[in-house]
Amino acid sequence: MFTYLIIAISFICISVVTALLFVQKKRKKVDQSPYVDALHMLLEGKKEKAIDCLKRTVKKDTDNIMAYILLGDILREKGLPVRAIKIHRNLLIRGNLTDSQIETILHHLVLDYHANNMLEKAIEMAERLIQRAKRNIKNQELLLSLYEEKGDWDKAFSYQQTINKWLKRQDTDILALYRVYTGLDLIKQNAEKEGRIRFREAIKLDKKCIPAYLYMGDSYRKEDRNEEALKIWKEFTLKNPDWAHLAFDRLKEVLFDLGHYGEIEEIYRQVISKKTNDSTVYLNLAELYRKEGRLDEAVETCRHATEIQPDSIPGRYLLSRLYRERGDETTALEQIFDIMEKELEKSAILRCSNCGFESGDPLWRCPQCNQWKTFLNENPS
Repeated sequence: MFTYLIIAISFICISVVTALLFVQKKRKKVDQSPYVDALHMLLEGKKEKAIDCLKRTVKKDTDNIMAYILLGDILREKGLPVRAIKIHRNLLIRGNLTDSQIETILHHLVLDYHANNMLEKAIEMAERLIQRAKRNIKNQELLLSLYEEKGDWDKAFSYQQTINKWLKRQDTDILALYRVYTGLDLIKQNAEKEGRIRFREAIKLDKKCIPAYLYMGDSYRKEDRNEEALKIWKEFTLKNPDWAHLAFDRLKEVLFDLGHYGEIEEIYRQVISKKTNDSTVYLNLAELYRKEGRLDEAVETCRHATEIQPDSIPGRYLLSRLYRERGDETTALEQIFDIMEKELEKSAILRCSNCGFESGDPLWRCPQCNQWKTFLNENPS
């Protein structure tokens, strides 16, 4: 009998405990339901309803850190970064946060301050984040992008080096461009020598760093050091035959000032010897022949350029002009001349391969999407 009594009492105890656990579990579900509802609302794109659910969540459960973070994120995305900052910053005051929670809050504060155009504060938060998680590549890349936006190229250089080291990659071309932009900033402060030092550092990192050669020569020209400008630009054309045409106008000007304009023909021929399929070089050579009155050579050279690139508007334009000057097929060529002259300007437009931003000159960093070297993916010749 006693045994049956023990069994009965045990059964009752188990039933009571089970019931209590069920009630507790059910109550917890009820407490969590606004948060779950908020997640569903976010998935459905219903941000206003998600905000209401999150407000109810944090009212019932002030320890739900993710609910606060999500609430701030939605407000930031709705164009209310100041309110997002207040919510996320208040979380940092709490004393019972885990390391992971602190890092998450700091990350979202970076986004908040950036959205509110408070770049310095965004950088400050990102630096605090880096101190807590130094080997987190995403955090490093986030801070790097902020330094790029600020134009602090030395800091960007340092962080890019760190990222390259951890990812075991080089990216020396980007490092070189950082040095170029540092040099340009120095040039703006009339520190020509210091600027050229940065350009040389860029070339040491990347021997094909196009802007470093161009801007270094420009700097020498500003100081009337034409021989040195000529030397650096000639070096550039030999090391970068694909982009030698970017220095042609500079070379023609400096050679004219030095009284050695005839040397430009030899430079063209040296580039052609390294890159025989560049129509741009042939067009420049043909134009030189035209100015010297060597029309037959000019026509043959220009024909060769249009054979390389049949759709070249500048090539067709120059060829029509040469025919016209030589007296060949006047009527037909004049019509072509008129058409080509109208289209000539359009051929100079370059587009960013990432966002489509248009520019009349090659840019090393797109001002619209901030990507590097997107104007140099294809040879425009």
